Amino acid sequence: MIEQHFAPERRRRLTIKRGKERVVSNRHPWIFAGAIHAEHGPEDAALADLVDPEGNRVASGFYSRHSQVRLRGLTFGGEELTPELIRKRVRDAVRRRGHVFRDGTTNCGRLVHAEGDDLSSIVVDRYDDVLVVEIANRGVELLRPLIVETLREELSPRGIYFKNDLPVRALEHLSTEGEWEGEGEPIANVLEHGLKFRVDPGEGQKTGFFLDQRENRQLARDLSANKRVLNLFSYTGAFGVYAAAGGAASVENVDVSAPALEMARTNHELNGSEATYTIADAFQYVRRRDGSEFDLLICDPPAFAKSRHDVERAARGYKDVNLFAMRMISPGGLMMTFSCSGHVDLDLFQKIIFAAALDAGRRVSFVRRLSAGSDHPVSIYCPEGEYLKGFLLEVR
Repeated sequence: MIEQHFAPERRRRLTIKRGKERVVSNRHPWIFAGAIHAEHGPEDAALADLVDPEGNRVASGFYSRHSQVRLRGLTFGGEELTPELIRKRVRDAVRRRGHVFRDGTTNCGRLVHAEGDDLSSIVVDRYDDVLVVEIANRGVELLRPLIVETLREELSPRGIYFKNDLPVRALEHLSTEGEWEGEGEPIANVLEHGLKFRVDPGEGQKTGFFLDQRENRQLARDLSANKRVLNLFSYTGAFGVYAAAGGAASVENVDVSAPALEMARTNHELNGSEATYTIADAFQYVRRRDGSEFDLLICDPPAFAKSRHDVERAARGYKDVNLFAMRMISPGGLMMTFSCSGHVDLDLFQKIIFAAALDAGRRVSFVRRLSAGSDHPVSIYCPEGEYLKGFLLEVR
């Protein structure tokens, strides 16, 4: 029974160190082990209550004895953490996404965005009639039936795929093998702004598709008419498909993965468009510039910084690829460049782009700041959730 996990005697009791109360008063959902003075109660608890040195409850949430993030706060102060509260938050998150699917041209999007929906460590994506769930916390895993039941009641999906390959799950002593609960195979043919894509959650990166780039892809479509377009780190070609739909003169997709480019070819064919496909390391590709020039260049690399220790190395990587990419852009051309490394903040990324432009010897202007779509909200109390940042640049 799920309800038993919510009983007071089944919860872990955490006492915060004196002087650390500000962490909780700011309502940040991550309570680290270093801020905790003592722990009592069942070690296998799904939930925990955090109390101050006087014994007053100040927060409750998902518990993990293996993670440095010992508590994922869901409620603060006197608010009760109940099964119905979690159900309501899942339902509310799903219903807030109604605008994404309203006009029928899009049937894929993010339904639950962790801290952005006050459901720390839970991500749910929709791909037509398939849902993909990522759970990054042991406490949530114990409460998984509650999440699944609510999703099925709200959406009646054909199936739910549990994308369990998150590195943090191994640290949490959880299975890292994907699980499919549904009919047929967990493969979906989806629509995004009227364009068609094939998504395989079991094989693809993230949950199968980079849903956070939906509005930026639409921008690329608007900018592509009669332009020579280069799509670096193309993965399955989504930016390239949008560029072709926008009337690009040519589209080249570059990625180091041959299977990803095969899926890119499939996605272009689904939409009746053509492109070229280059299997290459993007860093090497931009360095061996052969005089080719492009009018619109999209640079959307994977996360270079998986931890704080990687930031310096990541900054060098971002500068390197952007520097050489800028030299491939025709005078007056445009560049869309991104970082999805949460540990590289917007200020640092802007400084990296400045340094790249300086060394490239180009005059560069920021035209627009780019970020994830509205189905990826960021909690004001947890700004770390704003991992995707980018710029539209004019390069002269």
